[in-house]
Amino acid sequence: MKRALPLWLYVVVATLIAVTAFGIAQISDGAGMPFVILATTLWAAFSVSHQRRWHKTHG
Repeated sequence: MKRALPLWLYVVVATLIAVTAFGIAQISDGAGMPFVILATTLWAAFSVSHQRRWHKTHG
């Protein structure tokens, strides 16, 4: 049974994206922003897709 994604998961993913982008930016100046754009777009797409599927089955 699929469940709605818990709030703590959003906080964890946002933190991981930020920490990873910071690490990338330390290695290559300016490279963190493309990662943030890609990662947040993918996370948002996954989250919306999951919520739509959950609402279809649980009203």
